[in-house]
Amino acid sequence: MSGLHALTGEHSRLRRWTLYLFARYLELPLLGWSYQILRGRYRRLGHSRPVRELLRWAVAAPFGYLGDTGRPTPAPKVLKLLDGLVGSIAVGPCRCRTTHQGCNHPMGTDIVIRTGVEAWSRAFPYDYRIIDKQEAKQIVADCRRQGLWQMVFVHCPVNQQNEYVICNCCTCGCVPYILNRELGQRAYPLLKGNWMAVTDPASCTGHGGCLVACPFGARALKDGRAELVSLCFGCGLCADACPEGAITVQEAHKT
Repeated sequence: MSGLHALTGEHSRLRRWTLYLFARYLELPLLGWSYQILRGRYRRLGHSRPVRELLRWAVAAPFGYLGDTGRPTPAPKVLKLLDGLVGSIAVGPCRCRTTHQGCNHPMGTDIVIRTGVEAWSRAFPYDYRIIDKQEAKQIVADCRRQGLWQMVFVHCPVNQQNEYVICNCCTCGCVPYILNRELGQRAYPLLKGNWMAVTDPASCTGHGGCLVACPFGARALKDGRAELVSLCFGCGLCADACPEGAITVQEAHKT
């Protein structure tokens, strides 16, 4: 693994070069075609099993396992990440919304960090501008109020360390999310962070807002109380939506 990390680690020349090539030439076509086949103008074609299997194993799996994938992250952890950053931060248009124009959520929400700043600023010099930590935090807060959640994306995810962008995601426009939901966690795996939503049954009144808020369909009402019924990625939107404050996002062992 040490040799692999030397090739794919944060300061690897190979990684910096592949990140730039991904930004400049690969990302937008991958996002655009995936969206159009699964949710856009070619979605009828995307419903056919052969096309779906081709997309699953020839595009989504190589993309997710070897190239790029995201880790849903609760907002307080994102703010802590921003506080600890050394170096520049930049913001530009959401790459998913740029390529498909398929939803009305804010565009200027692509917060690139670390070597992501170099790669995307070089690839699209007129799209990205340098911002300070306070503005980055404000973007996160504004998106959170609109029901968006944050995913921290990783390049060369084999070592899960190369975080380069904080995306503010929605169910209608985030293509990596759509790939995961349409094709499955096995085909396009999102990374599970070390966080989990925990419900206090004594405080839960069965309001149900958390079920609507959860982008991963991980919650259900049972006996008038909300509980987890599938994998929780720890994004924290359910906690934001709970009027009783019955849900907290806590540290948990990775699963």
